[in-house]
Amino acid sequence: MKKIVLSILLLALLLPLAAETKSVRKAMLYSAILPGGGELYTQNYNRAATFLAVEAANIFMYFRLKSERQWSLDSYKQFAYTVNGTSKSSKDSHYQDMQDYISSEEYNADIIRDARNYYLIYKNDPVGYEEYLEEYLIRNEDAWDWQNKKNWYKYRDMRRDKQNLEIYMKFAFAAAIMNRFISVVDSAILTKKFNREDHVYGYFQIRPDWEKIGLKLKYEINFD
Repeated sequence: MKKIVLSILLLALLLPLAAETKSVRKAMLYSAILPGGGELYTQNYNRAATFLAVEAANIFMYFRLKSERQWSLDSYKQFAYTVNGTSKSSKDSHYQDMQDYISSEEYNADIIRDARNYYLIYKNDPVGYEEYLEEYLIRNEDAWDWQNKKNWYKYRDMRRDKQNLEIYMKFAFAAAIMNRFISVVDSAILTKKFNREDHVYGYFQIRPDWEKIGLKLKYEINFD
């Protein structure tokens, strides 16, 4: 009985050496955490290096664009403050209105016209008309006038640079997500392929020993 128990224990210890399998879930998790992690797990080092390089490039690009966006943001706020005295704590919607109109006077003229057409002519609602103007008209403290088209166009270009950088940041973020997704799928495929291949590092054999009434264990290691 002791020999049988010992044989079973040896068998349990030696079987993991006879064949190695990889977990698909682990590979996918590693790639989700860090693209290329699953490929490293399945010993596909060249593919892992590719995913890691793409991840590093995406991270670098994202933070580079974020830095440039902040610089662009500070620049157009400073320009608006210099020309119009606009508070740097103004809402983005206010900066957008300044991008769309050369002056607050033109902006207010559009607001009054639209409110009149809708509330007075179409709905015959003087109260709604006054409430709309109260909410959307630009007051004196927030008024602006770019004075000439050169200043206005310069400001518009600065704003558009910032908006383009925000779009590029979204692309960089999306690329990072896509890189992870592709790595997760790739690592799952590679793990299944790895498990189908022959990864036997030794040969284990067990047979009965009729003379001593027990079991004979044999394990050969292949170093090729």
